[in-house]
Amino acid sequence: MLQLAQTWDNRHFFQGTDDPQIATAMAEIRETIAQISSACAPFKQRIDTAETLDEQDFIPLLAALREIHQMRTTLAKQLGNVRTYISTALSVDATDTHASTVMPMLQQVGADLSQALTPMDVFLNRVRSEFVDALRADPVLVELSFLLIHQRQLRDQLLSVAEESLITGLSVSGLQSWGNLYTKLAGTLKCDIQGETVGLAKAANLLGDPQRETRLAAWQGMRQAWSEHQETAAAILNAINGWRLEETQKRATVRELHYLDKSCHQSRIERRTLNVLMETTYDRRAIGQRALNAMAQALGIPRMAPWDLSAPAPAVGNTGAISFDAAIALIADAFRQLTPAMGDFAVMMAEKGWIDSKPTPNRATGAYCTRFANPREPRIFMSFEGTMTNVITLAHELGHAWHNWVMRDLPLMKTYYPMTLAETASTFAETLVRDALVQRAETPTQKLEILWQDAQGAAVFLLNIPARFEFEKRLVEERKRGVAIAPRLKTMMADSWQLWYEDSLSEYDDMFWATKLHFSIAQLGFYNYPYLFGYLFSLGIYAQQSAYGKGFNDLYTAILRDTGSMTAEELVAHHLQQDISQPQFWNTSLSLVEESVARFEKLVIEHTQWR
Repeated sequence: MLQLAQTWDNRHFFQGTDDPQIATAMAEIRETIAQISSACAPFKQRIDTAETLDEQDFIPLLAALREIHQMRTTLAKQLGNVRTYISTALSVDATDTHASTVMPMLQQVGADLSQALTPMDVFLNRVRSEFVDALRADPVLVELSFLLIHQRQLRDQLLSVAEESLITGLSVSGLQSWGNLYTKLAGTLKCDIQGETVGLAKAANLLGDPQRETRLAAWQGMRQAWSEHQETAAAILNAINGWRLEETQKRATVRELHYLDKSCHQSRIERRTLNVLMETTYDRRAIGQRALNAMAQALGIPRMAPWDLSAPAPAVGNTGAISFDAAIALIADAFRQLTPAMGDFAVMMAEKGWIDSKPTPNRATGAYCTRFANPREPRIFMSFEGTMTNVITLAHELGHAWHNWVMRDLPLMKTYYPMTLAETASTFAETLVRDALVQRAETPTQKLEILWQDAQGAAVFLLNIPARFEFEKRLVEERKRGVAIAPRLKTMMADSWQLWYEDSLSEYDDMFWATKLHFSIAQLGFYNYPYLFGYLFSLGIYAQQSAYGKGFNDLYTAILRDTGSMTAEELVAHHLQQDISQPQFWNTSLSLVEESVARFEKLVIEHTQWR
């Protein structure tokens, strides 16, 4: 295999962020939005009589809805391509002035579209159920039915057209701007690590360095960089959460709303399911703590510290970095154990330039998978520097990409899945790779390296993710009472870590609320618990392989393809005949994690001289 570029090739969309075709596309987008606004006029006229419409009135309204649906589909392709191109450009270089100029425009047209559609959305939420039945019987509009029925669950939170438009319009320069500010800071902040000035993305990768002193320096450097801007970071969190609370209060005209209601609706799960998930995980938090204790033993330290949480296995330091090409080959081989097509897809992603993983100075932190809308092509962003953690991250994102790929022939409206189900595909891919690597391991050192990833995963998903959830709950409650200043945020973060980690860490990271970008994502509150859901849900699916045999890949593909058309509860009931609102489902998955941790503990005990 030729050496892979590790950079995106998006030239068949636009030639650069200063490409005049972007301005042309934006003009076409604005024109289409204006046409949609005009087409929504009949719905605005019928809002007050929506609940009493005669069935004869359905005919012209369904015709108007078909017209709007066609325009929205065209618009989604146009807008999706520009939005993806610009956001990916900013991920690679946060200082790109052209992209930085276009991004607020994209947010504005997104708001304009939402405002244009508001009369129709309000009508569809108020109209009597017989209209929905007629829509479901329409061969074109039927693809809208799931999203519509799901959205109608929020009927009692709907405000007037004017109020809905006002909220949407103000959010561009309000809510979204605060998220943009965090992204800008994260992409431009620098920190000093052992005499070298680096960006936060580089520093984050150094948290996986074999040398503990380097990890500590990276952790301290990131902490110092954000500490110098902690008041700004605190202002961002307060503004975002204050906005959400105010909006929730305004919508609570019929019944009292809980701050988790919107998140659960976005995640397409019931709040009771979320409660059971968190309670069951808390009851078995010792599994994650055991993983950390065994990792500390292998590293030869009394207890793990925050800067050790991404440490590589102690034997890895002498094995050298893994090349990007080797990582792709390794992942592809693991994917082929499920189906050859999935392995070939991983190779194709790299060869076509659909993965950008080469570290750059002004690069964003983190990793993600996104997609272009026309043609439907996934893209992966990360910073790859040759660690086994990087390999697992790459597998994670390729799992997302595969999820998008198997849905590429579906109507767009059936491809919008929630984070809970998105993370199922990514963690499933991680598990495939880890299991394949364990099977290939020939020496205790090799086996340790792989089981180490299992142990790290247990600690992240069973302790770190829930601690983030706990912090967000505390933040919202604090914000109800007033502004949460930086010292108070530090205390809440430390207390949240203490609740879950207990004495498995030597100290807690009280600046994590600033250094972790997930808390400052404007579009989604409680961004983190879907990772825990996906982790345990994917293990539940993975455990079905022996029962389904050769038919398992068909089952898995069917589950992925239905993620845009069902709630999480419906998906599991339909495909697995199980109830995720009960502890049994989650305990089964947690027992699999416990077995993995036990294997790791045994290996560490058998081989105590890792250093």
